[in-house]
Amino acid sequence: MAPSPDHPSPEFRFVCAACRWPRVTRDPVVQAAASAPLDWTRVARIANRHRVWGLVADAVRSARLAPPVEIDRLLAERGGQIARRNLGATAETRRLGRLFDAAGIDWITFKGLPMAIQAYGTLSVKSANDIDILVGRKDIARAAELLRQAGYIRFSPGPEVADDQVAAWMEFSKETGWRHPGAGLIVELHGRLLQNPALLPEAVLDSPRKQMTIAPGIAVPTLGDDLLFPYLFAHGAHHGWFRLKWLADMAALLGNDEAGPEVRYREARRHGVGRCAAQGLLLMHEWLGLDLSPDFVAELNRDRAHRRLVRVAKNCLAGEFEATEHASPTARTMLPVLMSGLMLRPEIGYKLSELGSLAANPADRATSRLPKGLGFLYPVLGGVRWSGRMLGLRG
Repeated sequence: MAPSPDHPSPEFRFVCAACRWPRVTRDPVVQAAASAPLDWTRVARIANRHRVWGLVADAVRSARLAPPVEIDRLLAERGGQIARRNLGATAETRRLGRLFDAAGIDWITFKGLPMAIQAYGTLSVKSANDIDILVGRKDIARAAELLRQAGYIRFSPGPEVADDQVAAWMEFSKETGWRHPGAGLIVELHGRLLQNPALLPEAVLDSPRKQMTIAPGIAVPTLGDDLLFPYLFAHGAHHGWFRLKWLADMAALLGNDEAGPEVRYREARRHGVGRCAAQGLLLMHEWLGLDLSPDFVAELNRDRAHRRLVRVAKNCLAGEFEATEHASPTARTMLPVLMSGLMLRPEIGYKLSELGSLAANPADRATSRLPKGLGFLYPVLGGVRWSGRMLGLRG
C-alpha cells in the first residue's frame, strides 16, 4: 500500500525517529523503528528531501545501526559535509558581520547557525543551507554592495532586476539571494523577517535581541527569546513546515527551553500566531514525540482551524511527498499551503494583506514596468502571473 499522510512508510517513521532530540531519548526509538524491514535507499531519499542528513547520520551512529555499506558511507559523507559547511559558514558570518559593523550597518543573523547551537548545542547535525542576515530598509543598498565587494553574486532576483533596483525589489519581497562561487556559501539578505509582515508585526530589526556564541570567540547578534518562538512558529506555518528539518529544529529547541511548549503556545497566541504554534506543536507531538499533556493536545485539537492546518502540512510533508520534492515553491502541489496562509490569523486585515503579498509582483515594480500612474495595476498583473504559474502556463 502506498504511504499516506496518516500512514507513512516505515522509512518515513524511521527518519522521524532519527529527528528526535536529545540522543538519550532518541536512540531507543530509532532502534525500535529500525526493527522493521527498511528500504535504506528510500531512507536516504527521505533524508535528502527533508534535509536531515546530519540528524539521520548522527542517529545511525549513536544507535549503533548497521545500514548497507553504501548507505553508511553516504551518511558519513553527508554528515561530514554538514559539519564542514557549518564551520565555514561560521567564519564567513564573522567576516561579513565585521564588514557590516565597519560600515555602520545594523544587522542580525537568525535561524541557521544560532538555532543550531540553541537547539542541539553543536554545529555537526543541523543542515544550515544559507546565512540569513537581516538589515534595515535604509541599509539594503549598502549591504548589497558590500556583499558584491565580498565576492558574492546575486542569483535572486535574476538579471531582470538591475543592481540599482535591488532596494526597490525588497520593498515588496523579504529577501535577495547571493552565492559565493569560491566558498560555495549562500547568503540571504533580508529586509524583513516574513514575506507578509502582518503575520507578526513585532518581528523587526529593532525587536529585542541577544548575542549568541556560535563558536569559540565568535558571537553574533540574533533574535531575543521574546520573539524567537513566535517568529519560528510563524515562519514554519507560512511554509506549511514543508520539511521535517524545521519541525525537528523547533522540537529540539523546545526540548531545551525551560518555559516549555505550553507556555510558548500561550506566548504565540498573545502575538496573534497561536494557530501557527498549534499546527507545529501537534505535528511535533505526533511525528517527533514532543511531550505534550493529553489535556493540552485536546485543547489544541478542539479548534477546527488547527486541525485543518495540520492536515495541509501533513499532505505537504508526507504521503506522496515524503521522499519526493515539490517541483518548486510555486508548484501547484504547494497551492494548499499558499492558501492556508490565509488561515494563520483570523483578522480580515491580515487576510487582505496576505492576498496582497501573494500578488506583490516585486520584479515589475522594481523595474517600473508599467507607465507612471498605472501602479495600481501591479497587484493585478502579479495575480495574473501567479495564477498562470499555478496553472503551469509560461510567458
